[in-house]
Amino acid sequence: MKKVLAILLAAVLVISLSGCGIPFTAKKIIDDSKIYSERDIEKAMNRVYREFAFFEGCVLLELEYDEEYSKERMNGWAEQYDADEAIVLLSKFYVAGENGSLEPGKTYTKWNWILVRDKGGFWELKTWGYG
Repeated sequence: MKKVLAILLAAVLVISLSGCGIPFTAKKIIDDSKIYSERDIEKAMNRVYREFAFFEGCVLLELEYDEEYSKERMNGWAEQYDADEAIVLLSKFYVAGENGSLEPGKTYTKWNWILVRDKGGFWELKTWGYG
């Protein structure tokens, strides 16, 4: 009986945490890049993971770096935020519960995450949403 209770409590904990936006199982998709190293891209993704943890009731499914998509937009974002570099990441997430601003039961795709930095610095998350 204690074993069943322990398994049940562990399952409830995992489900409740994943509903809070923690990206336990998010698929990471990284295009080959001529602009950024894989490490640079992963650092930007890690910054998004930290922010997504605050998306209540949401489950991150995918986070993607698409070089062509980012390349078309990066100069404008870098200029807007007076930075040397910008990167645009795309995400797919599901709204599992009440969020306040997102529609429950809906999967959002191509949700943009805009990050900037000065050459060699840390990625700073500036904005997100559809773009």
